[in-house]
Amino acid sequence: MPIHPLTDRRGGTDSAGPGPAAHGCEVDRWLRPFALDGGLHAEVLLVVRALPMAVRDDLMQDAGFALCDYEPGRERFAVPVPVPGASGCSRSVVLKRTVRDRPSAWVRWLIAHELAHAHLRNGGRWEGEDPEHAADALASAWGFPRPVPDAAVR
Repeated sequence: MPIHPLTDRRGGTDSAGPGPAAHGCEVDRWLRPFALDGGLHAEVLLVVRALPMAVRDDLMQDAGFALCDYEPGRERFAVPVPVPGASGCSRSVVLKRTVRDRPSAWVRWLIAHELAHAHLRNGGRWEGEDPEHAADALASAWGFPRPVPDAAVR
């Protein structure tokens, strides 16, 4: 099945980051087994492509990393916990499918924020740093700043 260029919700083309088209295909192939909702898959693809190479490699090369989504309120949901990778731990990122109804900037910030938690293994960047502050700071540094509250509810 051919991979088509990503478009954002405004109808423009994906300009999430530098690199050849093959890079996007590699990330797309890595994401496919997670079987995310189509809209979330596209948003996660855009965010992962924009991550620094070291962060992408950290996530994509870790067999102990899992990513999934779910529809709240339906049936019971079990978070996939993969066999620990080389680091000796497992990491899972779980996204609610309801986020797809939010503005793109908020969805992308949330994905980057949650991937930052996974990258930091739910800790801070240094001893004593608040993990929430650390995840927000990394997401912002990667090009996905936390939207102002008013923008998130429009």
